[in-house]
This record gives sequence, C-alpha cells and structure tokens, in this order.
Amino acid sequence: MGTNDTSKSKYDCWHNVSDESFMVWMRPAALSSFWKLHRVIHEDVEAGNYTLDVELNFPVAAFEGTKGIVLTNATPLGGKREVLGALFFTVGAVTLVTALALLVVYLSKDKALVKPTVSYFEAKLPVALEGEGPTTGGGKSNASMTSLYQMTKLGKGKKKDSSDTPDREGITREVVYPEAPLVNGKPAVNFTSNFVSTAKYTIITFVPLNLMWQFQRVANVYFLLIAFLATTPVSPVSSTTFWLPLMFVLGVSAFKDGYEDYRRHQSDIEENSRQTFVFHPEEKDFKQVPWKDIKVGSIVMVSTTDPSHCSPMIPSDLALIASSTGDGTCFLETANLDGETNLKLREAPESVFNRLTHWAPGHEMEGGTLKELDKKELAKAAFKVTCSEPDAFLYDFTAKMQFEGEELPLNGGSSGGQFLQRSTKLKNTKWIVGIAVYTGKDTKIQMNMTDPPNKISNIENKLNKYVLGLFVMLFILCLIGAIANTVVMQSSEIEVTWYLAPDQSSTTFNTGQPSLAGFFSFFSFLILFSLLIPISLYVTVELVKALSALIISSDALMWAREENIPSKARSAGLCEELGQINYIFSDKTGTLTQNLMEFKKCSIAGVQYGRGYCEVERAIARRQGKTLPADPVPPPGLDPGFKFVDERLLFGKWRTEESADMIKQFLLNLAINHGVQVEYSASAPDFPLYQAESPDEGAFVSAARNCGFFFCKRLMKEMMVKCSDGPVGKGTDVTWTVLNVNAFDNNRKRTSVVVKDSSGGLMLLVKGADTSVMPFVCHAQCPFFEDTQSHIDMFSDQGLRTLVFAGRVLGEEYYNEWNKKYVAATLLPEGREDAMRKLASTIEEDHNEPNQASALFDSSTQYTNSLILHGVTALEDKLQENVGECIAQLSKALIKIWVLTGDKLETAINIGFATALLQTEMTLMRLASDDLAAEPPETDLEKQLEKALQCLTDKDLDGFQSACVVGMQIPDGQQLFEGLKQRGQSIHGKGSSQTVGTGTSGTSGVETGPIEGKVKDAILKERVKNKLRKHAATMAKRESGGGYALVIDGMCLRAAMLPEVKMQFLRVGVECRAVVCCRVTPSQKAQVTLLVKENLPGQITLAIGDGANDVSMIQAAHIGVGIRGKEGQQAVLASDYALPRFAYLERLLLVHGRWSYNRIGTMVCYFFYKNIVFALILFWFALGNDFSAQTLYDDGYQSLYNVIFTGLPVMFFAVLDRDLEPHVVQAHPELYTTGHWNVRFSPARFWGFILGAIVHSVLLFYLTIYSLDLDVSSADGRGTDLWSIGTAVLTNVIITVTVTIGLHTRSWSIAHVICYGGSILLWFLFCLVYHGLPVGFWGDEQDRVHWLINELGSIALFWLTSLLTVSTCVLPILCYKYYREQYFPHIDDFYRRVVAQPELYEHIAKADAPSVHLNVSSESMGDENYNASSARASARRQSVESSTSMQSGVTEDSKRGEGIVKRMKKTARHILSRNKTVSKLEATRCDFTPAPDRPMRSNTQNNLVSGTRPGTGAQSLGGVDVSGAAGGGSREASRDG
Repeated sequence: MGTNDTSKSKYDCWHNVSDESFMVWMRPAALSSFWKLHRVIHEDVEAGNYTLDVELNFPVAAFEGTKGIVLTNATPLGGKREVLGALFFTVGAVTLVTALALLVVYLSKDKALVKPTVSYFEAKLPVALEGEGPTTGGGKSNASMTSLYQMTKLGKGKKKDSSDTPDREGITREVVYPEAPLVNGKPAVNFTSNFVSTAKYTIITFVPLNLMWQFQRVANVYFLLIAFLATTPVSPVSSTTFWLPLMFVLGVSAFKDGYEDYRRHQSDIEENSRQTFVFHPEEKDFKQVPWKDIKVGSIVMVSTTDPSHCSPMIPSDLALIASSTGDGTCFLETANLDGETNLKLREAPESVFNRLTHWAPGHEMEGGTLKELDKKELAKAAFKVTCSEPDAFLYDFTAKMQFEGEELPLNGGSSGGQFLQRSTKLKNTKWIVGIAVYTGKDTKIQMNMTDPPNKISNIENKLNKYVLGLFVMLFILCLIGAIANTVVMQSSEIEVTWYLAPDQSSTTFNTGQPSLAGFFSFFSFLILFSLLIPISLYVTVELVKALSALIISSDALMWAREENIPSKARSAGLCEELGQINYIFSDKTGTLTQNLMEFKKCSIAGVQYGRGYCEVERAIARRQGKTLPADPVPPPGLDPGFKFVDERLLFGKWRTEESADMIKQFLLNLAINHGVQVEYSASAPDFPLYQAESPDEGAFVSAARNCGFFFCKRLMKEMMVKCSDGPVGKGTDVTWTVLNVNAFDNNRKRTSVVVKDSSGGLMLLVKGADTSVMPFVCHAQCPFFEDTQSHIDMFSDQGLRTLVFAGRVLGEEYYNEWNKKYVAATLLPEGREDAMRKLASTIEEDHNEPNQASALFDSSTQYTNSLILHGVTALEDKLQENVGECIAQLSKALIKIWVLTGDKLETAINIGFATALLQTEMTLMRLASDDLAAEPPETDLEKQLEKALQCLTDKDLDGFQSACVVGMQIPDGQQLFEGLKQRGQSIHGKGSSQTVGTGTSGTSGVETGPIEGKVKDAILKERVKNKLRKHAATMAKRESGGGYALVIDGMCLRAAMLPEVKMQFLRVGVECRAVVCCRVTPSQKAQVTLLVKENLPGQITLAIGDGANDVSMIQAAHIGVGIRGKEGQQAVLASDYALPRFAYLERLLLVHGRWSYNRIGTMVCYFFYKNIVFALILFWFALGNDFSAQTLYDDGYQSLYNVIFTGLPVMFFAVLDRDLEPHVVQAHPELYTTGHWNVRFSPARFWGFILGAIVHSVLLFYLTIYSLDLDVSSADGRGTDLWSIGTAVLTNVIITVTVTIGLHTRSWSIAHVICYGGSILLWFLFCLVYHGLPVGFWGDEQDRVHWLINELGSIALFWLTSLLTVSTCVLPILCYKYYREQYFPHIDDFYRRVVAQPELYEHIAKADAPSVHLNVSSESMGDENYNASSARASARRQSVESSTSMQSGVTEDSKRGEGIVKRMKKTARHILSRNKTVSKLEATRCDFTPAPDRPMRSNTQNNLVSGTRPGTGAQSLGGVDVSGAAGGGSREASRDG
C-alpha cells in the first residue's frame, strides 16, 4: 500500500526494501520523506476483504512523502522467532550456568588463601649509574637543586641569618619626613600605596580571567572546539548536547573560584579598613585613618589602649622611633608573620627616642617605666631613612637614619633592631611611633604571599598520557569513518537506495563530491565520538579530592586535643599521592622530637653534673637487656617543670664546690648570653614568664635561675640578675650592660655578647656548637679540656643536644678599637652583613690580623687560642609521643625513611635506635669524615693526593708540582691534578723562595691554605666514592637478613653530592631500609630530596619538617608535610599537609592515603570505561548505517549522560568507599604496598578497563539490536524505530555501568543502595518527564521521542532484553574478580578474606603471629580479645630490644595466637545473628560526619582482626573508629586521652 494514488508515487517500489535495513540505514534528512507503520494480522483471520483503521500514536510534523503500512503475522516477541529463540537460549544458558557455578562456589566451603608476599618496589636507576665515572645525568639535578634553593630563599619569608643571602647590591630607597615638596603637583617619588588586595578578580575581570584560567586545561579547550563544531552543519547532533555539560563544568569551577575570591575580597576590605593614627605636623596631633591611607614617610602611632577602635597591629612596615616604655623598647607578637608566639623585642634609636619623649607624671625618678610623646618636638623633627628596596626576607632590614645631623644604623632581625613588620601585634606596650618605610605590596608579609610550587600528582601525570592515547584512538576512529564514508559515497549501490534520498545532498552525504563528503564526515565523527574523552572527569576529580581533603581535615583521630590543633589538608590535589609514598625525608628536631628542651646534664671544669637518664640511654639499656632505675624526684623549692637534679649545683650549693669560680662563670654565661624576654603575670608576680626565641635559651635561663642566677629584668642595654645561694628567685641584684651582640649564623654556629659589669670590666661570652668553640679554647688555662671533650662525646652518644659555653676578659683598648669597626660596619650601605660576620669571628677567635674570615673556613686565618672553657650543657629534646611506633609502622609498610638532621653522628645513631628507625638486626654502614681520615690510602689516586698534601704541609711547592705531574698519569686523575697544578703555579710565583713562610706573625711568604683545602676535599671525595663502591658491592650480595642502614655526616655528604659521586651514593641509599644524614644544612636537605626525586622515576617522595630551615626540603618533595610545632608556621605555610604531630603521619598515609589512592585510581579507570562504552556503541552503529555519522541517542541523553545519569555513583564511590576499616589497615601496614606497585592505576589495569569497555559496547549494542525485533515489537504492531533502539541501548548501558561500579565497591551500606539504585531510577524518571512533554515543547528533536518510554515499558521483550544484556556483561566481571581474588590475590584481597572468614586462617595465628599481629594483652583474655594496638606496641618493643628478647617475644606471641584461635571459632558463630542490625547502621557512617556519642561498631569479625573489644567502651569520633582496650597499650586511647 502507499498513498491513495500510488501511480503518482515515485516510491512505488518501497515494498522491496527490508524494513530492518530501512530503519537502521535511515538518514536524518530522509526521515521526513517517508513514514511507515506496522500492523499485525492474526493467524486465525479468514480470507476476505477488511477495512483497516490506521491511527497514529502521535502527530507527525510537516510531511511530504509516502505513508505506508506493513502487514505481518509476527508475534509481540518479534518476527524472527527462530533466530531470536536461539539467541536467547544460547546467552541465557551461558548466563544461567555461570550464575549456578558462582552460587555453588559461594555456598561451598572456601579454602584459605595463601598470603601474598610483599616486597619493596625496585625503581630502575639511570643507566649512567652503572658506570663508575662521572654521570651525564647530574647536570639537570644540580640545576634543579640550585634553582629551587634560590627560589626558596627569595620567594619565601624564611627565618634567615646573616649568612643565608648575599649582600644587597645597594641601598636605593630614601624615605623623607616631612614629605618632600610636590613637583608639578605630583610627589617626587611614587611609592606603592598601603592598599592591599589578595583577590584574583574584580566584577569586571572575573568572567574573562576565570575563563582564561579554565581554558588553560586542554580538556576544556577540546570540548569548546567540539561545541563550536556542533553548531556547524557537519554536526550530527544538536550543539546543546555539548554546550550544556561544558557550561555546567565551567560553571561549577567558576562558582568555586568565585566563592573563594569573594572571601578574599571580604578579608581585604576588613584589612584595609582597620584604623590607626597618623601624625599631621601642621596640626601637631595624630588623626585616626584607615590603614589604606598610610603613605611611605607617614609617622604612625599604634596603640593598645583602645583596641576596639584602633587595631594594635602594625599597619605597615615601620622603623621604630619611640615607645611608651622607659627604655624605648617594645614587644611584638609575630604569630601572623611566622607563627611564633614568643614576644620579640624592638629598640628605638636612643638619641631619637630621648629627643621625642619625656617622662610621664609620676615616673620622673630613676627607674621610671612610662614615657609620653612630645608632639611639639615631633612636629619640628626631620627624618631621612635610607634603606634597601623591598624584598621577601622577613627579618632583613638594612638601613640608616639621618636625624639632626647624626647618622644612626637601623637593623632588622628576628629579635632586636628597629624594624616593625606589618600584621605583627603590639604587646605589653601602650604605644609606639614609627615611620612607614614599606607599604602595601612592598611590605614583608605581602612579598611573602606567593603560592607554593605547583605540584601535579602521579596519577594526574599518567592520566594526561592516557588521554593522549585516547586522542589517538579517537583520531583513528574518525579517520576510519571518514574513509568509509567516502567509499560509500562512491558506491553504485547508493543510487538505488531511494529511501536515503541521494538527491538531497548535505555536507556529509554528497554522491557528487564523495571526497568532500568524507572530509566533512571526519569532523562529524569527531563530534559523534567526542565522549571518548570525558568532559566531566577533571571537575569530578577536583571535587572528589576536595572532599577527601575535607575528610582528612575533619578526622578526629588526627586532632591534637591538648593544643586544640587539627590536621589540615592545605592542598587538595595530592590526596591519592599519599597512598604511594616510597621515601620519607624527615627533619629531627621539632619533627621527631617535641622541641621542648629539658636541662638534663652539664659538664663544668671536667666534672659531670646531673642525675637521671634520658630516653636514648634507656633504649640502649633495653637493647643490652638491662633495666635502669627511675629518675630521681626533684627536691621541693624548684620551679615547676624543672627536672634537673644534682644537689651540688641547686640552691647555690655550688659555692662549696672546688671549682666554684668556674661554675659561677658558667652560670653567669647561661644567665646573660641570650635574647630572652621576661614577663610577669598579675596572678604570679614573683614567677617569671620567659619569652625565648628558641627552647634552648629558655632552658638555659631556667637552669641558671634554679642554680642561683635569676635573670629578672631587661632594659634597653641592661640586664638585671639576682645572685643567690638560697631560695630560687631571691638574691642580690647585679646589673650587666650588654654592649654588643654577635648574632648566630649557620656558618659560625655560635653567638656571643660583649658585656660590662658594674665595675667597668669587659667580658666576651660565647656559646655555640662544640666544633665552633672548642678549637679556640686555650688548653693551658683549661686543664680539664680532654675530660670535657669526653663528656661532649658521651652526651652525644646519649642523644643529648650539647652546647659549649666559653668566654674571656677583654682589654679596654682592644675592645674600643674593635668597637669602632663594629659601629662603622653597622652604617655600611653595602657589605654590612659580611663585615659584621668578620668582626664577630675576629673577637670570638682572637684573630692576629683584622678583616679576616673565620678560621673555620679559611685555614690561612691566624688566631690565638684565648677562650676560657666555662662548661658544656646537655639538653634532652624528648621524642614526640608514639614517634617510634609510627616509624616502625611506616617501615613495615615498606616506606624507606631518611632522617636529615644537624646532630652529631653518634647522637643521630642513638636517636635512630630510640625511634626504631635503626634496628639491631640491620647492618649499619657508617660514612664519617673522621673515620675516613684515619684510614690509609687504598688507590693510586689517593696515595698521590696524600703525597701532594704532604708537600703542601712542608711548603715544598716544587715537590707539589712534581706530584701533580705524576698524578696526571693516573686514570681519572688527569683533570683533577691538572687543576691543582695550575693553582700551585699561581701561588709559586708569589713566594720569594722554594720554601714558603708559614703565614704566622713575623713570617713573610705566600700561604698555601686554600690549595690544601682543595687537596683535602679531593682526598675525601675519593675515599667517599671508594667506600660507597664497597658498600654497593656488599649489598649486592644480599648477605644481611635484617637489611642495611646508612649513616653519613655532613662532610661526607657534601662529597657524596658531587656530580661524579652522587649517583653512587644514590645506588647505596636506595638499597638501604633507612638513611641518616648528620650535620646537614638546609640546602643539603633539598639536594638530597631532589636527588631521589629526579633520578628515581615512579618513586614518590614526602618531606616533613617543622622549621624555616625545612622549607626548601618540603617544597622539593612530591608532597610536603609541615609540623605545627614551636618554630613557627613557615614550614606549614610551605607544605601541602599540616599535622600537629609526627605520629599522625601513620594514619595520614596508611589510612587516608591508601583509601584515596584506591578510590581515585579505580574512579579514573571507571570513568574512561563508561564513556568509551557510550561512545563506541555509536561506532558499531556506524557500521550498520554506511558511516553516515547518524547518532543513535537523542541529544538530551548525550547532554546528561555524564553529568546526571552516571555521575553520582562514581563520586559516591570515590569519596566513601572503604575496602578495609582503619584499624585493620593500621594493624597490617603491608597493605600499603599496593600503592607502591601502582596496582589500582597500572597501565595493565587501565587498558584492561578499556578492553572491557570495548567488549561491553559490542555486547550492549548487538544484543539489544538483535533481541529487539526491528519489524515489530509491541502487541499493537508498532514498529521499533531508531530512537526506540537508542533508548533501549542507553537503558542497558546505564544499568550495566552502574552495576559495574557496584561490583568494585567494597563497603556497602543503605546509602550505596540508594545512590546506585537511585541513579538507575533517575534515568527512568527523566525519560517519563522528557518523553511526556507536549509535542513541540522543545521542537522536532524532542518530538521524536514523545511517549517513547511508555511504549517501551509496555513491551515485555524490552525488559527481557535488558535482563539478558546486563547479565551477559556483568557476570563475567564477577567471575573474573572471584577467580583473581581466589587464585591470584593481592595483599588487600587476602586481608578482606581474613576479616570475612577468620575461621579459615587459624594457621596464621599459629605460624605467623608476629607478622599478622594476632596478639592479645596478657592482662585480659576475654571471649573476643584480640588487640591490634597491643600487637603493634609489642612489635615496636621487639624492634628496639635485643635479639634474645625478640625471640622470646615471638614465642610468646605465637602462644597467644594459638589461644585466640579457639575464641575465633567460638565468636564466628555469633557474627550474623549478633551484629546484623549494628552493621546496617554503622555501614552508613562517613569520615566527615561527627558522631561523638555513637558507640563504636561492635562487629565481632572485625574485632578478631582489628583488635577491638566490644566491652571496652571504644567510641567513634568524627565517624572514625577509636579502638582501645584496657591494659592493651592502645595507641589511639593514649594519644587522645
């Protein structure tokens, strides 16, 4: 049948076309030219004439063409019943057999899995490492190290000493008050205003700038191009399909950025609107103004009297000129600047201060403490401050002030000086007045507001590579489609396919120009297959990481309750990186220790004082099988918290000692040589509150007070000390005047002061490291020198921090001459820091000649040993709580730990044993410069260098030249000796004879010291290289069952980091389980970190520290962790994660890191899987429509597929999935190794997902197509058209991909069921609404699916097809997962089985108790008593005790394990009946959901593995399990009180 007049129809042959081909091949351009309906003729119809009443199910749009009716006797299950039946029977039988097999296996008794072995991930070292000579790969690392170290110093406001930076090129800024006259109505010099803005955008710039930032991401640019292409005629789909999800993704990111910037704007408004006082000379008074109105040169007053109206914070960088105190000082709290809460002292220039102030009424007498500002004098005053240009160094300020013809130096520094930084807070001072020198963006704090280095995670790096691979795949598919389209257009068959309307050409269907059609079809296919690259992947990953960071920050078990300090994820982009850490680089002081110094022992005049034992001593005793007594109780009368006990020194009893004079000098040095500030509270006016820059100085001052020298008051240059031999805090006042202070720097490693007593006597007091002070001590006046040195070594062996105190009396003439140079140096416009360093070394080392560098670094400097040794202090920096246990856990997780410390080698070794970093079964390899110096030369090169050195020592330059000539003939020695020979020739001509003078007073000649240093460095380098080669050969034999540990000191490390040695050092280091680097500098910390990071691809590094000297190391590593300690917040500000304690690193890595890696790794693979399934179906469809680029899906489906239909389940999985509970993971740290081997995001797994996507796309398309008969599918004879097939296919796709993510989900709860099931239900609800919209509501594109889901839903075949197709896709996944976990399990598969079926693993308790930690507390053996915390505590004790103790511990643990097997069997019977309800409730918990009053999960089968006893009152805090057991030694319980 056709139209009423079939003779006029040019389509009268339409009945010869198969309906199936017609529907599948139909072009969109031809759809409006033909319409076809199906009607069923029942089998019992008799012959005759019938009238057919044809009714359309929905209106047809404007129609020009032929309407036809097809009569068939097909059933509602289709017309091809034989083929369809065979297909259903085959696939159904396979599915049924598979399901029955799985059921039988599940119901049968499982066999216990064999525990997989775990091992270190061996990184492939660079090929150049195999050679023994210089490597070519070192240049890059060196450049990176240098640039990073410079970047750290210049870009971050680290606390710096004078040796950290080069001198300024010149002082260029001049600040004048009163302000210079205007030039042509404008200021002579334009300085930055004090207005600050930290916001990125304004209302005008937000949209363009934000879009610019977002389109720096390649994926966004790609989809923008696709969206533009979709608006062209080549697009087979509506442009809305791409614009809608693109706008959604851009909108989400823009909203997040906009909200963050809005908060910045609010903060800026608050900052700029704060009020302060600025002096107006014409009115001779101060006016209240907002901070933003301050200008360079303004006289600013900051007051603490009315903080509600005027902030006590410093509004700009000021130079102090006056204060309310009687001595012109003030105190600042710099917590906003560097995080330190200790008060810092500032001093106004004395002459300026005295001129501008007068005594307040009632304070005129001597000793007054309050002054008032003389505003009339201030109005007449004129200042000119010459200073350096703005820089980022927080404490660096080099300037001078001209005032009334006098030139005064202005200095910075962390304490002292005249520099007041913006945002610091005025404390304990009523008011201060200063002149603004830097404003706004030029201030120190603003100069330091730079973003840390951009770090990209390992998964994100690989993701970008995989995306490139998919781009290649996309290009190939589009190319295939374009070529095939060209071939089809050239085919003769296309002419007879009238129903494709070949006369109606388009851009991609043009039989006249097939090549052009093929060209355009390439872009059509590019649009069609564009979802191969998921647009929402990146924004989803960002949201998931942000939520993971929120979970970490909200973890109650990582919250320091005593200090009320939470952990904080400062970077949300590295969460998954936490689960792949291979190397940890850690500072010691303040990181592993508490940075709370306890005055433990001291040595004075060769006599040791102090009773009691430190932690390291007790650890050593435990290793030796000994038990030390408890420390003695401090006698009453001492300050609270002071635990030093030795009756010979306390309460002034030292006066009866034989060496009382020396003890007095020692205590006086402790009481005076410091920068401590003292305060008194109203509640305890007699008890001092010391504000010290470092805990060391606070400990020294406290020790001096309890021994009879009470530092009680500090004025501008005067220090008052009460000397007593009675009660603490009493005594006679003695005043000392501090004349000069030589600040500490990292080169000299000492500090000194020049003081004058009441009688006018001058004394130099020095304190510093033993290597910086002991070489300058006069042995003749110190007969106890050797005894003191032995005490220093003993204290170091005990893990104590030692400082040497010394001094000498100065002659007045000598001091005056030196002081003139000192004052002159403070006024130098250039080279001030270098001059101050040299002057400090001159007086400390008693140089024979002025203007010489320190003898520590220049052997040509001649000096006199004149210091008198006062004594040595030994402070104990106690370890943080659970540090040893944390390190033991991380070591069991196969994470290698490198400790980088400034301690001596012996101290570091003992600390290593105390923290379980080093263990007795390890083979310890020492690399110390002292040891190497004592060894005889082994190689010819070493021997020749020794000969050359001897010639230099004997001043025989001719012999040195001969030695160099011989050395040039030695392999590897030519370049070295050639350079030495040239140096020798350069100094040979300067000498008057063959033998050169010694350089001492009265001797002429040329000094050979510098070249001697070069030869010594070459000898050390050769010995270090040879030693490392020997160690590498030893380690290659694998003779040590306990592994290896390397300990190297600073001198050897400097040689080991040379380009020709560092790769050999790296080879040895990576083979060690632990490495300890001693006496390292901040730059060396960064260099060592970069050495591992840049030369071991695939190895993830983490650096953790607490101080400014750790910033470079933290920024060099892949992940930086800052400890919120007592050295300020600079390490935290430079870090990616901030922790209150080192012990929380265990939970951060083993729990949160492992979870994040597992989740995100699987999420990314799954994301590509579901998009490729969606997109490849269109490719298979193209095979059946002659590559016409026709889409199978409605445009609305494509727009919402990623964003709505499949987006929520993957996010839910990536945020909340837990394969194992925290207590199980922490009880078995080896679970962490899955991240080392990249199990969750390996190339094999990723491409396995891609292969699975390809297979599923084939099954989903062809099973659906061939199951749903295209001729007729409904009971009323309605045919299945193009959009019905597309809807049916997409329905199966959504169900399949949702079930697939469910199969990868490990922790199920009612929330998971709602989320996953709700996503499928959401698809059907969407279809009901979208298909039910009135005709014409959204144009013709929506009309084609009108009421479609209702028709499909009424077809039984549709539901049967969905069940068949989904089952066929997911059952093989289920089989594969079971097979792999049963026969090739990973370590996490094994422990999940242990948790699920503990009764199968009783052999573990019997044979492998220590490794699996099936240990219980000996105090209590309840029915379900297995305590993982106790097991871990036991493991830690075993790691630091002797081998005998370890063996006995293993035996004991094995017995406990055997005992617990019986309890396992008993409790397993009660698992389901007893805990079913609780498990359902607890399954809905989330990490970030606070639940402080909810009882902890009492699932007994988890207790068997995790060690939680239901009866111990454990709770869930913040949704995280807190496991504790009485007498079980629970770490969590003790940590959180």
